[in-house]
Amino acid sequence: MYISEKGFHKILNTYDKQDLRKHIDWTTDFNHELPIKGISDPRPITIPEAFKQDCTLFLNKPAFSYKRNKIQQSMSYGAYYSAVLDFASALIEINVTELSAVNIIGFNAPEWNIAFMGSIHAHNLPVGIYTTNNPEACFYVSQHSECELLIADTREQLKKYLTIWDRLPKLKAVVLYNDNVNHITNIPTNRKVYNWNDFLEIGKKSKNLNLVEERYNQLQPGNCCTLIYTSGTTGNPKGVMLSHDNYMFTVAQHLKKYKIDDEIRIVSYLPLSHVAAQLVDIVGIFRWGGHLYYANPDALQGSLIVTLKEVRPTFFLGVPRVWEKIYEEMQKVGKSNGFIKNLIAKWAKQLGKDGTFAQTHNQQPPTCFGLAESIVYKQVKKALGLDKAVYLLFGAAPLSPEIREYFLSLNMYLINAYGMSECGGVQTLSLPEDFEKFDSFFMKSAGKALEGTIMKIQNADKDGNGEICYKGRHIFMGYYKDDQSTKQTIDEDGFLHSGDVGRIDKNGNLIITGRIKELIITAGGENIAPILIENEVKNNLEFVSNCMVIGDNRKYLAILLTLKQDQSQVGKLAPEVISEFNAQGSLATTVEDAKLDPIIQRYIQRLIDKTNSSVISQAQQIRKWTIIEGDFTIETGELTPTLKLKRKIVEKKWQGEIERMYQFAKL
Repeated sequence: MYISEKGFHKILNTYDKQDLRKHIDWTTDFNHELPIKGISDPRPITIPEAFKQDCTLFLNKPAFSYKRNKIQQSMSYGAYYSAVLDFASALIEINVTELSAVNIIGFNAPEWNIAFMGSIHAHNLPVGIYTTNNPEACFYVSQHSECELLIADTREQLKKYLTIWDRLPKLKAVVLYNDNVNHITNIPTNRKVYNWNDFLEIGKKSKNLNLVEERYNQLQPGNCCTLIYTSGTTGNPKGVMLSHDNYMFTVAQHLKKYKIDDEIRIVSYLPLSHVAAQLVDIVGIFRWGGHLYYANPDALQGSLIVTLKEVRPTFFLGVPRVWEKIYEEMQKVGKSNGFIKNLIAKWAKQLGKDGTFAQTHNQQPPTCFGLAESIVYKQVKKALGLDKAVYLLFGAAPLSPEIREYFLSLNMYLINAYGMSECGGVQTLSLPEDFEKFDSFFMKSAGKALEGTIMKIQNADKDGNGEICYKGRHIFMGYYKDDQSTKQTIDEDGFLHSGDVGRIDKNGNLIITGRIKELIITAGGENIAPILIENEVKNNLEFVSNCMVIGDNRKYLAILLTLKQDQSQVGKLAPEVISEFNAQGSLATTVEDAKLDPIIQRYIQRLIDKTNSSVISQAQQIRKWTIIEGDFTIETGELTPTLKLKRKIVEKKWQGEIERMYQFAKL
């Protein structure tokens, strides 16, 4: 076990007789240093200690490449390190309190990385906020994290804070990095807003470098380095406290797995407020000495493929929705190809799966695999900008086995990286050498536990399915200010309870079979609590009896609606519903009438739009809806005796209606 002498004495001074595990196994106060338990390799190290080592080692290598006004620019590791120290010095100069939060809201850019690392160096906590959050969602994170400084990319994000600043008394200033304060006319005189370069200049001119060094030298690997706000099934998002060691240990285990001879090139496009992007694009990148290329803000709207072709990354992580988009585009291309091209593609795909297995297991590939590789596989990869990619990964949500197998048939092995914010992002990796064959189990598998961690199945049933639990140096410190949720998540043996259900095969490979929690994880990797949205729908659409949000592993959210009905007559609307619809000019008296009436269709859509305006992000907006016959009841099996919704039953019963809502989905 590793803990500093100062941390040990602090534990003694805060010893809690009511809960012996507090500040030892977990904590909800980022002032505390947690002991590091488990394997001693790698040596515990803080992020600033590692960052200084790596920036010195890679001093003149490019750290970042990015476009400003369509002009490509780069920054070396030496310049990156200097900017981080300037940012930290500026925090001290404008009197941002040590250990307070620095919130960051904006699209991926060098400034995001610099603000994150600079905050840590000044002994502050960087806290990312999703750009799609509305003002109230921003307020919750800023208020809960006790934010004193906000880093934002544009005036659009600044506008959100101008509406809530009065309720954030600790917020001292905002720094804009992709907009010009001088061109914004409606900033109140009592609000301090800096341009990014002006803020860094404050740090350059200050004499705080010795103080910055003193602060980061006092940090310990068991100290908190950041908060990541993640959704729960009910209530507000929780602040996941991650320590320096959580990230450094996890990255160290990845460094052992990935061997790339060429320059490590990574495209940064996933939100940096997400644990996966922080792990790879912020911490992992400097440990690798990699070159990070920033995609355009509209990457997920279509420009990502252009960036991939320009950069030709050697390591690429995509959420399932990205792989789905690529798959759908390839399907379109296939349909437009002529007979001969499709015949060749079909022939190559028949060899792809077995050939890739042989290739990844040092075996002799099938006859003509080399020919298929040169005339099909390489050409496809080149067209996608992935011809130099040694490792292709997906994470944040499950990927359809059919799509996974499709890429495998094109000699593209996709590694499943399963994890959650509470374990620093990764618990398992499905590396090819861990599988004896690419069968149906493999297509659904999340692979083996990260080296140096322990994984088990709790309360397994006869088929071996139970809750997936794990422990190790990657397990989070606790939920900020939330003892109860932390104790429910980390048990007395130090195992984190994931809320996911799965089983482990004889070789130690995990397959995930369900989720205990009612969280929806979209194809884009967004964690969404459906109950909150369903309640809001019922508040706005008072004629709705029951509803259920759909969206797990889907492109967007949809919802099933049941209407309040007259109990004495099947299919007839309740009197109050008829009255409400009449007020809109409709003559509908039955569910069937309502389904077909364009007046009701427009009325419902208007109220759905109202609901969408109150959710915290675009990912939580309902894109499609449909009215279904009947209602959810105990008798028909959709509700438990305590009136809880049986989601699996509803999905199975109304599968046709659900699929129709996604049938003509746009990319």
